[in-house]
Amino acid sequence: MSTIRGTIRGGRVVLDTPTDLPDGTQVVVKLIRPPLAALLPDDDDSSPEAIEKRLALMDQFQPWMTPEEFAAWEKTRAEDKAFQLSQWEKWNREVAEPWE
Repeated sequence: MSTIRGTIRGGRVVLDTPTDLPDGTQVVVKLIRPPLAALLPDDDDSSPEAIEKRLALMDQFQPWMTPEEFAAWEKTRAEDKAFQLSQWEKWNREVAEPWE
């Protein structure tokens, strides 16, 4: 599926570039979100409205890991930590040998 970009003008979609689609071709128009920077209040604005707007934007972010993925990641981290702690003395000896 191709992406054809355009802008709404006077209630109609005006394409950015000509297309070779035949007349009568049905299309789906999907809105593009404005850039996040355009939604944020000014950095210096600490009014209650600006704070509320920032919090509302933060609530829109989705977690990048599912709970199952997070649990698997935590398990791997714990296993790695246990392994590294179990090897600490050995690694210390190996590093210290040249200076003994």
